[in-house]
Amino acid sequence: YYTKVYTVIGDFMLKQYLKFVIPSICSMVIFNLYTLVDGIFVAHYEGDTALASINVASPYVTTIFSIGVLFAIGSSTVMSIYRGANEERKMHEVFTMNTIIISCVALCIAILSFINSHHITEFLGANEDVFDYADTYIKVLSCFSFFYIVSYCFEVLLKADGFPQKSIMGICLGAGTNLILDPLFMGTFNIGISGAALATGLSQLVTFCFFFYHFSFSHKSHFHFVKANYPWHEYSRILSLGLPDCISEISPGIMITVFNYRINQLLGTDGLVTFTVLMYIYNLVLMVMVGTSQGTQPLVSYYYGRSDKNAVSTFHKYARVLVSCAGILLFLIVEVFSPNITAAFIPVNTENYFNTIIALRQFSFVFLIMGHVVITSGYMVALEEPRKAFVLSISRGILFVLLSLFVCTTLLKENGIWISCTVSEIFCLGIALYDLKTQRKI
Repeated sequence: YYTKVYTVIGDFMLKQYLKFVIPSICSMVIFNLYTLVDGIFVAHYEGDTALASINVASPYVTTIFSIGVLFAIGSSTVMSIYRGANEERKMHEVFTMNTIIISCVALCIAILSFINSHHITEFLGANEDVFDYADTYIKVLSCFSFFYIVSYCFEVLLKADGFPQKSIMGICLGAGTNLILDPLFMGTFNIGISGAALATGLSQLVTFCFFFYHFSFSHKSHFHFVKANYPWHEYSRILSLGLPDCISEISPGIMITVFNYRINQLLGTDGLVTFTVLMYIYNLVLMVMVGTSQGTQPLVSYYYGRSDKNAVSTFHKYARVLVSCAGILLFLIVEVFSPNITAAFIPVNTENYFNTIIALRQFSFVFLIMGHVVITSGYMVALEEPRKAFVLSISRGILFVLLSLFVCTTLLKENGIWISCTVSEIFCLGIALYDLKTQRKI
C-alpha cells in the first residue's frame, strides 16, 4: 500500500516537474533563436563581416535581457513563496509594484541606449570593419529594448503563475514573426542589418502584447494588479534574489566583450567570425540549462514556502539528471555535426570554415559541466540563499572566465581561447558542489 502511495506521489511530482520545465526550456531556446535566426540571415544577405558585428552587439542584447531577469527571478521567487504560504494579498502587491518599477527602468534604458548607441558600440570593442554594422544594429534595437525587458519579465512570471505552456505560445508567436520579417526586410526590402534589428524588435513587441493581455485582461491569472501601499522594502529581497540569475544572463555578454578584445589581438576579424558561431551554439546550450533552472525554481520556492523538504529535494534531483543528459547529448551533437553547423554561417571549404570546426569541437566540452553550475545557482536562489548564488554566479560569469582566458591564451596563444571556458567551469563546479554540501536545512 505504501509503495503504491509513494509511486503515485512520485509520478505526480515528475509530471508536475515536466509541466514546468519542458515549456521553460522551449521558451528559453526559442527566445535565443531570435539572434540565431538574425545571424543566419545576416550571414546570407550581408556576409561574414556583418555576422561578426552581430556578435559584437550581442552583449548589449544580453545586458537588456539580464535586466528583465534581475526583476523577474527575484519577484517570481518572492511571489511563489507567498503563494505557497497562502498570503495572496502580498503576492498581488509585489506583482503590481514590480511591473511599475520594471516598466520605468526599461523606458529609461531604451532612451539612454538610443542616444548613446555610438558610445556603446565603442565600448563593446568593435573594430573599423564591423563598427558601422554594429552601431546600426544597436540603435534600431534600442527602440524596442523596453519590450525586450518587460516581455521577458512577464514570461518568467507567467511560468510562476502556473501557465508554462502559454509562455511557449507567446515566445513562438514572437519567433514566428521574426522568421517572417527577417527575409522580408533584408531580402525583399533590402534594408540590410537594420532590417534584422527591426524584425527582432517587432517580434518582441508582439510577445509583449500577448503576455500583457494575459495579466491584464484574461481573468485567468493568479497575479492581479491592485491598489495598495506597496511593500517597497521587499525590493532589497527581490534584487538580492534576482542578482545571481542576472549575472548568469549577463555573463555571456561580458565574456563576449572580453573575448572579442583578445581575439581581435590574436586572430583578427576571421577569429571574430569563428567566435560568433561558437557563441550562437553556446547561448543555445546555455538557454537549455537556464530554462531547466527557471522551470525548477518556482516549484522549489513554492514547496520551500510550504516547508516540504522531500519535494524540494526531489525537484532538485530531477534538475540534476536533466542537465546531465542534456549536456552529454548536446556535446555529442556538436562533435558530430560541427561541419553542418559551421556551414550555416561560413562558406564551406574556406580556411576559416575548417578553423571554426576545430574550434567548435574543442569548445564543446564546456557543455558537459555548465548545466550543473547554472542549476545550483538557481537552486540557491529558490531557497533564499542569495549570497551563495551570487558568489557562484560572479565566479562563473566574470572572475574565473577572465582568469582562465588570460592564463590559457598566455600559455597556448590562440588555441587557449577555445578551451578557457571549460577550464573556468571546472573551477565553478567545485564551488557548486561545496554550496550543495553546506546548504541551509529547510
